[in-house]
Amino acid sequence: MATDLSKIQTLLVDADLNTRRILRAMLARMGMDKVTEHANLTDAAGSPATIDLVILDADQAEGAALRWIHAIRHGLTTLNPFVGAIVMTWNPTQQMMIRFAGSGADDILVKPYSPKQVQDRLVNLIENRKKFVVTSDYIGPDRRRSPREGQVVQLIDVPNPLRLKCTGEFDRVNIHELTAHAAQVIDSEKVIRHGFQVAFLVEFALPGLSVHPPEKRAMDHALRAAHVLEDLERRLPPGELRLEATTHIRRMENLLGILKTRGALPADEVEALRREAHALMGLTSRVDDPEKRMNEVLAAVVGYRTRLDQLTLAKTTEAAASAGGAGA
Repeated sequence: MATDLSKIQTLLVDADLNTRRILRAMLARMGMDKVTEHANLTDAAGSPATIDLVILDADQAEGAALRWIHAIRHGLTTLNPFVGAIVMTWNPTQQMMIRFAGSGADDILVKPYSPKQVQDRLVNLIENRKKFVVTSDYIGPDRRRSPREGQVVQLIDVPNPLRLKCTGEFDRVNIHELTAHAAQVIDSEKVIRHGFQVAFLVEFALPGLSVHPPEKRAMDHALRAAHVLEDLERRLPPGELRLEATTHIRRMENLLGILKTRGALPADEVEALRREAHALMGLTSRVDDPEKRMNEVLAAVVGYRTRLDQLTLAKTTEAAASAGGAGA
């Protein structure tokens, strides 16, 4: 390996002491001796922002490690949100791989692994790290094989502390400025995505909220908007946009609070929820044609509802086939 790995600060989290010893020895042979290790996420949670690489076991505590990576990427921990992240697992099931893909981690190691596999992951992370993408619920490497037709997704260059340390550039740049700039770009994208997502959730829920009693699926989707609103407000820049958007956010939070407490909304308040969602999306979308953006929301709702209906039909068909087989 042509690069110097000696300055990389690594955080290793695995409940198994032997695994930590083996991996630490592998890293040491590559010149990586600045390793802090913990047996659990609780002890690792307060790790400093100077960490460049996180390697952690993804099998513990029902996905807690992957949720932690997700939190890191969303700026909710003490770590640099652009830290290199490699997860390890003994059992790469389909469910595990879906969780991994949604966490924002850079790569995965399947146990048992060889020193070469570890080195290959590091080299790839240093030399070929993917640019980041942002959706309403994801920040991390762009893993799309091909973008959806008509979909425009901004690819974001984020600082790579591993590469900067290995190439000797770290001391010649201001990592705090680089990190702050990338975070600002991500916040800007998140605001746009969140505005769209809030409108989507409300539009999807409207038919089910308009009946008595409201449909559970509609309630669940509408109430999900509260978490999106919270993160949206956190990422709004100071200024006029923040002042205007916060007004709509507060009105929506009030309506969603009533929905959660009473289990229903009067028809006029359902319509008010819709108006506020539309107004918020109009503010945050930053496009000249809000109507076009709203049509995109409606198309997304139709597509999502169709997929849910297809999934329900498939489950019903499968259950009927199983019942028929059992009775034969």
